[in-house]
Amino acid sequence: MNTAPLRLCEYQSCLVEWSLETRKAVLMAAESWRQAHALPKPPLSFGGPDGSLLRAEQYVGVVEAGGVRVEIYPKLDAAVVRDGSMDELRACSVMANLLWLLKESGYGGLVDAGEASVHEGTESITDLLAWLFARRLRQQLGLGLPHEYRGQRDDLNLVRGSIQFSRQATVHFGRPDRLACAWDELSADTPLARILRCAAEALLARVRLPGAAADLRDGLAMLDDAQSVHPMQALSDSTHIRWSRLNSRWRPCHDLAQAVLRGLGRELHSGGTESFVFLLDMNALFESFCARWIEKKLNVSVHEQVFVGKLLMREQRSLHQYADFLWRLHDGTLCVGDSKYKTANGEDWPKIDDTRQLICYGQLAAHRHGTAPGSLMLLYPTTGAESSETVETYDRQRLTLQAVRVVRS
Repeated sequence: MNTAPLRLCEYQSCLVEWSLETRKAVLMAAESWRQAHALPKPPLSFGGPDGSLLRAEQYVGVVEAGGVRVEIYPKLDAAVVRDGSMDELRACSVMANLLWLLKESGYGGLVDAGEASVHEGTESITDLLAWLFARRLRQQLGLGLPHEYRGQRDDLNLVRGSIQFSRQATVHFGRPDRLACAWDELSADTPLARILRCAAEALLARVRLPGAAADLRDGLAMLDDAQSVHPMQALSDSTHIRWSRLNSRWRPCHDLAQAVLRGLGRELHSGGTESFVFLLDMNALFESFCARWIEKKLNVSVHEQVFVGKLLMREQRSLHQYADFLWRLHDGTLCVGDSKYKTANGEDWPKIDDTRQLICYGQLAAHRHGTAPGSLMLLYPTTGAESSETVETYDRQRLTLQAVRVVRS
């Protein structure tokens, strides 16, 4: 796509001067992604009197469809995007921080421990994704191709492997010159190689980083023996991959390839205008980051999305409650935490609903575990210095309001 991207942040809205066909293409791509991820609403929507008001939800990434590209940045970078000064340096800084968050949180297994820095001018999610995949693919290909023994059957003049006696006795009865053979052959045209090649081709068509593009071309050259197939077929064939200790090293690369191909929503389902969607749920990413933050700061083991009890004592519609985090301190104190991807706004912080919810989690957890009410922690993001404030709730629980730094020091 040659047009300049439209940049906005999570939850931002902006007027667009797109044709009705372009808006339909963007909306269809977003809707396809929503259905694929079983979400209540799409990541992008249109509103306003004439339907030209574009609104983003809590997802960061890229949506390409109808000849336009929408790049969605974290809401903590809203000032950078709103003032119209998203130059190359700032864009690279935003992507570097996002990469750092992915690495520290382990979110989705998208970033390995050794991939915490970008040495090239990564300006968009598409470039970041291509760089990650190219680097991961190059590393694994350097250790060997994804070969696999695949069963072969053919009628030959000489014995190869074993003879299929049922076929030999029926189809070739009385013909010693034709032998029904079955054998295993080491092949480079495997379901794993196909999905890797398909993802590399999809990213190569979109990447703008010269280094990542060169790595993708090298990877495609090494995967030349694998068939170039349609993304839908590559995804379908990947369900037949037999995972074992022999090919387990390819799993992270395979998972990233799947994430890439699942973003080709309209190509997969309707075969219409080319589109590409890759988005990250920032609420889930921040939650994963906070879990790792607690473990590192307090040296404890954190359990995520823990059932703490029911609000109603009945069989149906009992309203199960799940806390984001549950852990015990070294003195045995039971602690409950909740992450809120919201910025603290002076007197309006903390939010009443968030505080009430966390107090309820603490009471339920104490009742379920048979202990006295313990400690609570409400974690929220900041781009400045980390800080904390400890207060006492009405029921004598200790509540810590913890600002967690989400940019690299």
